[in-house]
This record gives sequence, C-alpha cells and structure tokens, in this order.
Amino acid sequence: MKIFNYILNPLILSIFILPSAALANQDLMDAEKWLNNLTTMKADFIQVSSDGSTAEGVIYIKKGKGFRFEYLPPSPLLIVGRGNWIIVQNLNDKTSDNYPISETPFAKFLSDKVSLRSKNFNTSTKNNNGIISIKMDSKEKAGSSLTIDFSLKPFQLRRWKIIDQVGTEVIVTLQNHSYGIQLPDKTFWGIAFPVK
Repeated sequence: MKIFNYILNPLILSIFILPSAALANQDLMDAEKWLNNLTTMKADFIQVSSDGSTAEGVIYIKKGKGFRFEYLPPSPLLIVGRGNWIIVQNLNDKTSDNYPISETPFAKFLSDKVSLRSKNFNTSTKNNNGIISIKMDSKEKAGSSLTIDFSLKPFQLRRWKIIDQVGTEVIVTLQNHSYGIQLPDKTFWGIAFPVK
C-alpha cells in the first residue's frame, strides 16, 4: 500500500491512518488464509504478455502436489510443476526444460504454509472496487515483482501479474473456477517423449 505522509495531530492520525492499515493487514491475512485453505482448483486462464502475445488454456492446482498449465492450440506448451521442479515442454518440438520451482512465484502457491510477507520482498496491499491487489516487490532482483489480485465476492484468486528484471510483463487472468475436484497425481506429470 502506498504510504502517505500526513502532518496531522495524533487524534486525526488514529482516525484515518490506523483503520486503513488495519484493513490492509486484514486483506493480506484473508488472502493468505484463502491460499492456505485451497486444496484443489481448476480454472480457465488467459495469458497476455507485454510483447503482445496471448495464450489460453486450463490450469490445475493441487496443494502439496503441483500445478499444470495446459495450453490450448496453437500454443504448443505444457507446463507442470511438482516437487522441486517446473517442467516446460514444447509438444511440437518434443523438448523439455527443467527449472527449480524455488526460483519462480509458484513456490508461494504450493507451499504448506503460504505467506505473502518475507524479508526478501516488500509487500503492499490495495483494495479498490471489490478487488484486493497484493504486490510483492523483490529486494534481491530490482524491478521484478509479483502482483496477485483477489475478488471479494466471491473471495478467490482472479489474476496475477509478473514483471521481471528487464521489464517483461506477463498477466494471467482466471475464470470459471472449480474447487475440491479430484486430481490424480498423474495430472502433474509431463509427457514422456521418445528418446532420440
């Protein structure tokens, strides 16, 4: 939340500033509670990048197990995360690349105890027109940030925006959420391509 410096007496300060800070903290706690109570989720997604590219697909999340981004054609991508790794596969080229999950924002969603506050980033909160936006600015990677948006009615994850150190921006918007669905562990396996 953007901090404003007011030159006010302590009474007015307590009337205007303290309730605002309390509300921001409550919004943050509500978001953490929602993420911690999440078991399984399926949702349609639309992904928009700052280079103008767009993609659509379906995301599956199972707390403690992993996540799966199933892209719709013409995108050839399949992204699955489980354990300590994210696997990015190109189904056309039949290639796979592995990345440590700890180096991505997804580690926050899958941990047993989600916290949106850390010594490694600055967290700010904004509540506007029924949307809670929680922004985490990295202290280690200048210019990079993760913003997570939640709707209030119903309270659920609606969108996230990632900005990397060079300014590349990716926005993922979710819709048509389903919760508490059965997701077998194989949902979070990649495709086994034939060895060349």
